[in-house]
Amino acid sequence: MKRLCACAAVLLAACLVLAAKGVRTSPSNAKSLSLVGRPAPAFTLQDLNERSFNLADTSGHVVVLSFWASWCRPCRAELPTLVRLQKELGTERVDVILVVTDSPVKARHFLEKNHLEARCLLDAHGTLAKTYGVRSIPRAFVIDGEGMIRRVLFGGSSEQTLRKAIQAAREQ
Repeated sequence: MKRLCACAAVLLAACLVLAAKGVRTSPSNAKSLSLVGRPAPAFTLQDLNERSFNLADTSGHVVVLSFWASWCRPCRAELPTLVRLQKELGTERVDVILVVTDSPVKARHFLEKNHLEARCLLDAHGTLAKTYGVRSIPRAFVIDGEGMIRRVLFGGSSEQTLRKAIQAAREQ
């Protein structure tokens, strides 16, 4: 009985810490959170210019893999920060990869209209989103140079939060 109470206390404490960080511990986030500390699931997708992208090609780089859609207000607010970080940190072995979950026409139109240049992969059928447990967007995965997922970011992330997550992944 003491062991059961201790386990419940630890679980409650973990939920409180996650809640304080703005992470909802709902079942819809469970799969994404379970990937932290594990190798990022491998994938190959086409970008909006019909070029193939393979996650394995980013070996040795920190990767911010961000799922978004053109209709998503928090996604639209976060995209300029992600594009700016890619421009600033791209020469430092940091890759920001956007994964669009709606139509390529809408995504391309949004990026062009807002003068945002970024590598944007197409996940029109949601296959990659399902693999990563993405059930709400925006959601970003920060992957270290060894290919391990180090952080999952839920909702629109601030520049400071993104920078801290990238720096932490660099130090792994």
